[in-house]
Amino acid sequence: MADDRRHPTNVEREAAARPTVAALVRALAMRDPDAMAALLRDDVAWLSAEGTEDGDAALRRARAYFADDQGRRWADPQQRGAHAVLRWGDTNSGALGALVVEVRGDKIVILCEVP
Repeated sequence: MADDRRHPTNVEREAAARPTVAALVRALAMRDPDAMAALLRDDVAWLSAEGTEDGDAALRRARAYFADDQGRRWADPQQRGAHAVLRWGDTNSGALGALVVEVRGDKIVILCEVP
């Protein structure tokens, strides 16, 4: 008997993730840590140069990251499948960086801080 289940295509994954990525962009634009936190799955992972944190520690790290967002200007996301890159530039310091996210269902499961 053939298995009719198949993995979704990147186009399907991108379409499914698009509302969550758009909600994250809105939360970033509004500098709203509660709206951002609502998009994270309970077992979210935060990856950075300092290491990996997950669950509550990752949520605390994400909140701190966004609380420190005083001068960041966010570019439109670049998305491929369930992954998106959100680049930023800091208008105060001139620093550049990005946040890479992975979406599953309607929640973000991975946040990767790129300095």
